[in-house]
Amino acid sequence: MGYRRHLLRRWSRRDALAVLVVVVAVAFLTGTTLVVLAAGAQTTSMAKEYTTEGHATFYPTVSSARAAADGEAVVLPTATVEGADGTDTRVVGVACPQATSFDRRSSVTIPCPPESGGVTGDVASETKRVVRGRDARLSLSVRPRHAPESVLPPRWYVANESVVERLGTTGAFVVEHASAASSASVPPGGVPLRSALAFFLAGMRQVVTVLGLTAAGAGVLVGVTVYGVTRMHTYDRRRTIFVARATGDRPTRIRRLYALRSGALTAIGTALGYAVGVVVTRTAVNAAVYLHMPTSLSIRVSPRAAAILLPLYGVVVVIGAFAGYLAARACTRGPPVRSLSPRGGSGWSARLADSLSRGRSLALLDWRILVPSVAPLAAFCLVVVLVASIAGVVTPMVRTGGTTVAQPGASHPIDSRVPESYATALRDHGTAASPEILAFAVRDGRPMLVRGANYGPFERVSNATLARGRRPDDPGEAVIGADLARTLGVTTNDSLTLGGSTVPGVTRVEIVGEYRAPGPFDDQLVVSLETARHLARVDRGMVQVIRTTATVATDRDTAVVGVSTPERVPRNATVPVRVQIENLGSSRVTRTLTVEIDGRTRATSVTLGPHEHREVAVRVRATRLGRHRISVGGQTRSIRVVPRDAIELRGLPARAPPGSTPLVSVLGVGGAPVSDATVSVGGRTVRTGSNGTARVRLDATGNATVRAAHGGRTARETVTVSRDAPRSLSARVRVRPSKPSLLTRPTALLTLTNPWNDTLSKTVTLVADGERATRRVTLEPGARTTVSVGLGRQTPGSHTVRVTADGRELGTATYRVTGDDRIATALASSGASGETGIGRAISTAFGNLNLLVAVLVCLAGLMTVGSTTATVAYTVHSRRRVFGVHRATGASPLGLLRTVLVDAAVVGAVATVVALALALGVLSLLANRDLLVLYGIRIPPVLNPRVVAGAVVGGVGVMCLSAVLAVAALTTAQPGALLSAVPRHARDPDTGGDADD
Repeated sequence: MGYRRHLLRRWSRRDALAVLVVVVAVAFLTGTTLVVLAAGAQTTSMAKEYTTEGHATFYPTVSSARAAADGEAVVLPTATVEGADGTDTRVVGVACPQATSFDRRSSVTIPCPPESGGVTGDVASETKRVVRGRDARLSLSVRPRHAPESVLPPRWYVANESVVERLGTTGAFVVEHASAASSASVPPGGVPLRSALAFFLAGMRQVVTVLGLTAAGAGVLVGVTVYGVTRMHTYDRRRTIFVARATGDRPTRIRRLYALRSGALTAIGTALGYAVGVVVTRTAVNAAVYLHMPTSLSIRVSPRAAAILLPLYGVVVVIGAFAGYLAARACTRGPPVRSLSPRGGSGWSARLADSLSRGRSLALLDWRILVPSVAPLAAFCLVVVLVASIAGVVTPMVRTGGTTVAQPGASHPIDSRVPESYATALRDHGTAASPEILAFAVRDGRPMLVRGANYGPFERVSNATLARGRRPDDPGEAVIGADLARTLGVTTNDSLTLGGSTVPGVTRVEIVGEYRAPGPFDDQLVVSLETARHLARVDRGMVQVIRTTATVATDRDTAVVGVSTPERVPRNATVPVRVQIENLGSSRVTRTLTVEIDGRTRATSVTLGPHEHREVAVRVRATRLGRHRISVGGQTRSIRVVPRDAIELRGLPARAPPGSTPLVSVLGVGGAPVSDATVSVGGRTVRTGSNGTARVRLDATGNATVRAAHGGRTARETVTVSRDAPRSLSARVRVRPSKPSLLTRPTALLTLTNPWNDTLSKTVTLVADGERATRRVTLEPGARTTVSVGLGRQTPGSHTVRVTADGRELGTATYRVTGDDRIATALASSGASGETGIGRAISTAFGNLNLLVAVLVCLAGLMTVGSTTATVAYTVHSRRRVFGVHRATGASPLGLLRTVLVDAAVVGAVATVVALALALGVLSLLANRDLLVLYGIRIPPVLNPRVVAGAVVGGVGVMCLSAVLAVAALTTAQPGALLSAVPRHARDPDTGGDADD
């Protein structure tokens, strides 16, 4: 039993090398897993607010949809119809009780048709539309749909189910709400109503699959290493094995003994590798912060990481034990005396080595190292080709030769909003530009990217080519990348159901063409901008990014995005000009603002940080009466200079009933109340009190003129006296700034006054470009209040804000959003050159990953070198006597190393070519099985002269370095020790070491 303890416990330096290789392999596996899971957890955390809310499935018939729906699902029959303009759309039948019940159980809105019949759609007012269905041609009375957050596209009509039946049903949607547990998971079939979170969860599944393949590669390297070291160990202990077998020990017991020994060796390396992997990745994160390359990833061993790593570690240990068993089996087959035979043999590898020797003999090494070197070199080539393939896909995604125009400061493309018209401005400058919207989607559990774009501009900036079908010319049509079509198993004339991206939604598009494009663009579905706006909830006229093919040159790094001035100012007063300025770039800048009025200028200097927005007040003096223009930063505003004692009349309602006594105010230029002013109407005159107010009586119906006078100055307003006039609030609406730019979020200021003798409580609604804000206001007689409502960014042009109460309009205000090609070109040159929106999103979400990736690549390189060294050492060990002869005849250690390098280069070149072919075969097989897909993007193996050269040079370099490490001890050992037939430790088991180590 002593020899068993000796074989188990006596470890050599070669065993330490094997442990080191296992440590590096497991550290690489651990570090990669932690980084990938940390990135996945970060993206999932960012998207956790976008739960699925439910899922939708399309069925070709209504009967099959009703059969598949459960009791709480909503079945929506549809009819495909052709409008008068020749475009196709859908009429959706909605049973209002079902839709209302569904709305109460979730945050999803399914619009109901009008109770009195008819349909709703994307129209401004009730109108007639003629549509042609499969079975009938109908004239529909279409009313505006007041459901901006509906899951159904705006261009689809919503009607009663009977209307759909008359037109001819062409299918049905089944919409099911998600439970609390399933809302944060990937639905196995259909599409999520909101896909952002499901997209990242499904993408992480694909990443875990690739991690499993990486673990398999690491396991192969561990197995090859352990096999080589164990073969050397059995060769050194062949006398001990002979004695054990000759005295009756069974071969299977010896093999199990070596399996236990190799398993223990691998287990120790695995435990150390886990510690090294965790420490190295965390150290890399800390070092990145110290080197001003911070990453936001949190590297930790989470329960999910442990659930993935523990099985992988178990597989690695099993592979190591099995490799030891196979190595021991080679020397325990046949009669016991065979255990004493030196290595050599008549196997196929030996015959191959003899054939190669006849073609090109080696001086010191043996061609027998070729076959065992192919496995680790194949793993090395696989990593090289896979990294090159991933880089070929990722680089166009995060870097571009042109410019990406996005909203300054937006952390992710989905948060960015820029006007679509800016693409026209850039094209007018001779630059190809494509306005686009990105959306996340999941179909039958598979993630994919959807890009809203006009195909023509997209084709030009993406270098795409239409390979099949035609270009889309209808909002319900789409074109698909060739790789995505292969992944999803679809082709032209097929239809796809799509769910919303960051908002609940559902739509269906027909694929009319298939295109080919470089990089990740070949793995995307290109839909119309109208469809993408519905999926991503982007306002009409706006997009998320604009991609261009060239860098736009301009010297503008800042932009004046808003200017505010008073409407009226007294003569010789100081006018406060409030200028909103924004730094469009990513570096600190200083700019001089110059305000001009009547040929006089006033300048001030402003320093802005990256993407900083600031309001600066510049004061100028108005000296002449009349209207004057104030200019600053290319924008102009008009002010009216009035006498200092000018007055104005406020608070008078537009309509009033006869016999009413509304309260009016007489104010000075600055808004101060004017007391003791006369207010007259219809022969009656009253005077204002100390607060500048007075009540006037309105008797006769018709138009009445109210006149105020004070100190020789007068003001007048007209009111309509009518018996049906309500007693409502008076409203004054202003927008600040009055001429915002597209980068500015303006504010609506609503001043409400109760001019009546009774207290009024009203629900006031402000409507502006589809946005709606409601406030409940209660005012005592004569009271006044000001309500501030923030408005969203709008496209360049004129926009109107309306204020209503009780269905009546109280007031309006019109403002103009400024935006021209100057701001477009400034945005295009403000630091986004060469970077795409996704690249900026990755940088913002994860920080700088360069150092972390570099550390993992170094671990992969060390893993390959260590495995190849152990493999080469096994064969080199049998050439001890050859090295001894050279040393005994006067060869220097340096001369031996040079000879070894030449031999290693020859063997490495042949082995690398074979390994590269093997790696390409494995990658092609994995790609054909759809196992090389990450977040819906296929990773096709890339083979070009640069990749081949890199693989060959790297493989030969790895082989040379491994050979030097393997024979370094032999070149410095004494000739007598090398010429000895049996190593010293084999003659003296108690030494526990290898004489030739």
